[in-house]
Amino acid sequence: MNEVTKKAFRLLREVKSVSCATINKGEPVIRIADVMLAGEDGLYFLTARGKPYYKQLKENHRLAICGMDKNYVSARIVGEIQFCGDRNIVDRIFQHNPMMNDLYPGEKRDILEAFQMYRGKGEIFDLSVEPPGRERFSFGGETVNPSGYLITDKCTACGICLESCPVGAISEGDVYKIDGSHCLECGRCAEVCPESAIQSSPGI
Repeated sequence: MNEVTKKAFRLLREVKSVSCATINKGEPVIRIADVMLAGEDGLYFLTARGKPYYKQLKENHRLAICGMDKNYVSARIVGEIQFCGDRNIVDRIFQHNPMMNDLYPGEKRDILEAFQMYRGKGEIFDLSVEPPGRERFSFGGETVNPSGYLITDKCTACGICLESCPVGAISEGDVYKIDGSHCLECGRCAEVCPESAIQSSPGI
């Protein structure tokens, strides 16, 4: 696991309560859930077997999560989950999250199931710096696309895109270049390019 992934995992664990999105009969559904554990093998969560959340994850093992800290640094991941089937993991989650004992004391925790996001891809987007920073990452064998828009060799170096960028992520050259680590992916440069020389970002 690389350092960017570790950084994202630390942020999500510290934020703890993150947005979690699933699909229900073709419709997006979102809720707040806690990141219970973060380790080298992925992120761990809990849900109860009676919840729609549990049923949606059983039908489709894809999950998207997003969290932001108080400094406006966000991390988002889309990935694959698997249910653990090991009650020892539930016990370990309770040890690291003691407030869960107030919600599900003693044997009442038997309704809960632990699941792990073991493979995924995502990015950290940092609005606490100027210009904003973007770092992409993947784990568990997943691959991730590079960030930012791309200027192709159709560029005539007219400079219109340079002036259009809100954060100054474009630099001059025979073919102008966009720094994907600072690109907002807003698409303003592509809209103003007279040669249609700028390709949109493929997303994560």
